[in-house]
Amino acid sequence: MQGRFISLRPPTTGDFDLIVRWLAPDTQGSALTGDSREMASPEELQAAHYSGNVTFRMVYDTAGEALGFVNWRQRGSHQSFEIAIIIGEPDRWQSAYGGEAIVRLLDILFMTYDARRVQLTTGAFNNHTLPALIRGNFVLEGILRDFYYLDGRYHDATMWSMLRSEYEAELKKTEHLDGLKYRPIVPEADKARARRLLRDYLAKGGPTSLDVDGLLPGTDGLSPDLAMEGGNDA
Repeated sequence: MQGRFISLRPPTTGDFDLIVRWLAPDTQGSALTGDSREMASPEELQAAHYSGNVTFRMVYDTAGEALGFVNWRQRGSHQSFEIAIIIGEPDRWQSAYGGEAIVRLLDILFMTYDARRVQLTTGAFNNHTLPALIRGNFVLEGILRDFYYLDGRYHDATMWSMLRSEYEAELKKTEHLDGLKYRPIVPEADKARARRLLRDYLAKGGPTSLDVDGLLPGTDGLSPDLAMEGGNDA
């Protein structure tokens, strides 16, 4: 998924080493996402990715440098997903990379995976993710009190979500903004050309599956029984 400042690409084997480094317990990134107590090896994350339990995409800048990652997993119905975003290096947190990564991830889930609902949970202390969610018009669904323990005290967690109807409304509001509008995987012009080719093929009487396997010639696609009866119940 290509954006203006970043692209989201499937991880390679070596990328899981980077992900583990960014999720290490002593990093600020893992503290902000609430993962500071979780430990996983590159092999475990790779196995989870290829099993479908959690799906990763790497975040790259336009120069091809890996900046971080996003991931998603199913939560609730088959059309409901929970997401996470980490930009690995703190000196990149004030850039537009994280915000665009969220936008492009929403595009993947709503436009490719037929999502109906996307949710994200983050700490009430997360000064980097909260602005992106607010600007992106996510809906605050609830507060989980004393959910995280960080720096010697408890902190609330905030749960945010976006439904398909809300995503589609955002698409309409941003379709004139080149940096935010959805970029189709297959260009619309190519889709239109394919439809024209198919329409012309059918208009010229090109063979279809209705022309074989027991259908009588000259019956305009009616089954043999209906053809012998004149094609109606009268």
